[in-house]
Amino acid sequence: MDILNDFQTTVQKALSEIDSNWKQYDGIVICGSHKPQYTESQIRLIEIARTMKTPLLGICLGHQLVAIEYARNVLGIKDATSEEWGEGTFVVKKRKEGLKVGLHDGETYWNNYEVDYDLVPNFEVDKPPNFITTQAHPEYQSSIDNPHPLLTKFIELCKKKKI
Repeated sequence: MDILNDFQTTVQKALSEIDSNWKQYDGIVICGSHKPQYTESQIRLIEIARTMKTPLLGICLGHQLVAIEYARNVLGIKDATSEEWGEGTFVVKKRKEGLKVGLHDGETYWNNYEVDYDLVPNFEVDKPPNFITTQAHPEYQSSIDNPHPLLTKFIELCKKKKI
């Protein structure tokens, strides 16, 4: 399994508490980052995962990159990008309310940018069944005694597609 971007440590810990064999499974995790880099490579990896039906967990930035890939390759918005680093059609925009941090509606957040669902209206419905994405950080709310359901579901998807 591949885990990309800065916030790997907490995701690795949470996955290890769910299944000690998680590293052996076929899957991709795209975490958040304070300094997004290699975004085009990650968007290409998301496209490959979508077409190959590889399980993918997109957290925060990962959720945003999946939305960009969806806008480009499913909706045909070829210049879809994020206001954070690109020029084109911003399907990911800076939050008007500023930084969203802490517990909101039962989930933990830490983000300045979010998907513009007016530009990608069916994104949540049309995501492939092997993709689990969230703007929130489920790894911060997961524990050995109470694993987060999104992480548990992701591990189950990976086990089904074991290498």
